[in-house]
Amino acid sequence: MKIYDTMSKKIVELKLDKTVRMYVCGITAYDYSHIGHGRNIVFFDTLRRFLEFKGHKVIFVQNFTDVDDKIIRRAIELGKTAKEVAEFFISEFWKDAEALNYKKGLHPKVTDYIPKIIEFVKALIEKGYAYEVESKYGKDVYFHVPRFEKYGELSGYSVEELNRHRIEPDERKKDVKDFALWKSAKEEDFKAKSVYDSPWGKGRPGWHIECSVMSSELLGVPFDIHGGGMDLIFPHHENERAQSYALFGVEPVRYWVHNNFVTINGEKMSKSLGNIVRIRDAVNKYGGEVLRFFLLLAHYRSPLDYSEKALERAKKSYEYLLNTLRNLDMEIAYLKTFGERREGSVKSYMNEFVNALENDMNTPKAIAVMHNFAAEINKNLFEASLEALEKAFEELKTMGYVFGIFEKYTRVPVLGEEDVRLIKERELARKERDFDKADKIREKFREKGIYLVDTKKGTRWFISSFS
Repeated sequence: MKIYDTMSKKIVELKLDKTVRMYVCGITAYDYSHIGHGRNIVFFDTLRRFLEFKGHKVIFVQNFTDVDDKIIRRAIELGKTAKEVAEFFISEFWKDAEALNYKKGLHPKVTDYIPKIIEFVKALIEKGYAYEVESKYGKDVYFHVPRFEKYGELSGYSVEELNRHRIEPDERKKDVKDFALWKSAKEEDFKAKSVYDSPWGKGRPGWHIECSVMSSELLGVPFDIHGGGMDLIFPHHENERAQSYALFGVEPVRYWVHNNFVTINGEKMSKSLGNIVRIRDAVNKYGGEVLRFFLLLAHYRSPLDYSEKALERAKKSYEYLLNTLRNLDMEIAYLKTFGERREGSVKSYMNEFVNALENDMNTPKAIAVMHNFAAEINKNLFEASLEALEKAFEELKTMGYVFGIFEKYTRVPVLGEEDVRLIKERELARKERDFDKADKIREKFREKGIYLVDTKKGTRWFISSFS
């Protein structure tokens, strides 16, 4: 399998053991999750599913940041503690994630790792990579970037570019690029109750150190895949790599993978433009599986533009595949119920599907393969053998599993003798134009949650919950 590695700036062949260790940066829990977050969790969940399909065991970690400036500001604004704000928005995240069929893994919170973070910072000071500066309520601790010679390799920025990215202005820093490992408490931190005891007085961890600690604690060093949005390459992942490499003395991540942004009608999504689309709003309008399907329609390294028209197109595309799965299942149930034998076949598209995803997770190409497969199924639906149809059903359902769709699909049942008798009775009634009797029999089935479908090949059926 090949994928684009941000560190080497090229598509590389993944060399993975049976167990794959993956860490993906999660949300900062201060607001409802938007579709940019949705793209991130859907893509990396799909990558995880595909690796599992290929036979790997995936240890999947996606964290929650529950210590942060934004959380503190929101807590003060709402008159709550930082903990209350973070816990609320983490619980809301899970509602959105469930709607998107997101598979749970390990989901650490920063606040559970404060002692480990302190140990990590102390070790960096001891190794000469970090230094302390006096502050009002204690000390700040900074990572000294010039001490780490490999800084900038992940982002690819030159020294001049790095000097222009002065993320945390502070005249006490030895170098403008130095970044905080530990922040001494400020008035707002006390107000939001977001302060922790440390060797440097009361304070809280810096942003980047959190992921270094959680990933190394849960996955070891080095681990296989580190994921996140492209906006995290610098400074977050650049700094994360630097401090981890500095402490452990090895490259901490084997492959860095980043997804591109979601735009709204061609514009960048931002609060200042007022065009933030929350996951739940899109789910309420189109459904979770349609939104998930939409978020995979563009290649993960390309921008994805969100619009009403784009979602409507995605919905039609998704429903075509879902209806194909249902029609295929109805035909299987019919053949099993009536024992009819056929000899026809259905061409397999599984190799093409797998090849598309093995080539840098080309999800739009894989979706095109699914549509070609659906056309092949529909063309041979009434001629193929039961064995061929069952194989096609399993393949289409498996493709759906990798994409995280069709998860709530319920199989069409094989009917018993009494139902078969009623279907034959109804077909005779329709032939004799006794539509009143035919409608009454249809209603009997509907009361049991079975919906009859009249096709050119006779009666088929499905149950009411098929999506």
